[in-house]
Amino acid sequence: MTPAAPWQSTIDGLLWAHAATPAARAALPSALAHRAGLALTIGGLIAYLDGPVGPYDEIFGAPVMLHGGPMLSHVAFMAVNSQASVAGGRRNWALPKVPASFEVGGARHVVARAEDWEVHVTALARPRRVPFAAACRCAQVWSDGATRDFTVRMRGRARLARVQVRHGARSALSEWLVEGRHVGLVVTGTQDVSAARA
Repeated sequence: MTPAAPWQSTIDGLLWAHAATPAARAALPSALAHRAGLALTIGGLIAYLDGPVGPYDEIFGAPVMLHGGPMLSHVAFMAVNSQASVAGGRRNWALPKVPASFEVGGARHVVARAEDWEVHVTALARPRRVPFAAACRCAQVWSDGATRDFTVRMRGRARLARVQVRHGARSALSEWLVEGRHVGLVVTGTQDVSAARA
């Protein structure tokens, strides 16, 4: 049975940001297109060390920020290597989770791939860790057409990082999850995801 929200997990994550492209805005569902705001794309790789469905890996992309509140976005892409996480993400939060494989190498190099995309992410983090706490909201569109929000909170310690993103040939994500060097954060600690609400 799929665990209900909220979910609390211990994480080792990498977050990065870059200017959004025109293709990023097109990644929004029609129900949210009129709320497109700041042209900033957020990408992330999260290793869930423990939680309601056990350990797994995740890569995600939020194409642009939305009007309607601070730190409000929409997750247009999310892939994981856990069928239980796929089921839980779709049921609890209408997240577009799909299965993927992950290869974790040294020096924080991760390759995530599925049939029609492949993303290589490398992070070079500074040694100094600082206390970190952040909260953001996500707006997702359910199968009944309703839009509901939920909150993601992270607490722990963070390090600044330089992030390199590279795509494999003919990657379906390359038009809006931009290749190149980006500013990011390596975050270790806990993540809490609330239940969705209208």
